[in-house]
Amino acid sequence: MLSCKGLNKSYEKELFSEFNLELEPGEIVAITGPSGSGKTTLLRCICGLENLDDGQIFLDGKDITNSPAEERGIGLIFQKPVLYPHLSVGGNLRLGSKTGDIEKSLEEVGLANFEERKIETLSGGEGQRVALARALLANPTVLLLDEPFSSLDDDLSEKLVQDVKTLLKNRNCPAILVTHNKTIATKFADSIISI
Repeated sequence: MLSCKGLNKSYEKELFSEFNLELEPGEIVAITGPSGSGKTTLLRCICGLENLDDGQIFLDGKDITNSPAEERGIGLIFQKPVLYPHLSVGGNLRLGSKTGDIEKSLEEVGLANFEERKIETLSGGEGQRVALARALLANPTVLLLDEPFSSLDDDLSEKLVQDVKTLLKNRNCPAILVTHNKTIATKFADSIISI
């Protein structure tokens, strides 16, 4: 379980204040709000890429507020997939886990037999699926998704929303989706928080 208690973050202005969240296994929460409202910064703080001004983050009862990102066991998928073009799909997945079952992970995201494909041959949706496979290969305790469907056309986005939701539910993996799109939030999440 992920527990966020009284999270605060400001730059020139306050982004979020006293943010609280209890995320149970298998639960999917969407966080919505306008551009610049702090949604992405909140995810970056939860996964340890940025420091909070105040508040605490617990994962399975352990205080991880000051733990480095690589020790938190939290997966993060960005709006634009971070994939290395000089590596194959399989090479990109090996960056997520040296010991995980790459073939199984690719099958889970609908990309069976893609291990040797070159990154530049992938569509936008396939690239997002590779990023998802890589994140899930590391068996994260929680998965954070930062606008992963926003750059895709409507039909592809809708299919990917359903596929990813089903995959997360099958794995009982809790997730937080950040999106400005309330339609996607409604289809993907069990509950929605506006900031």
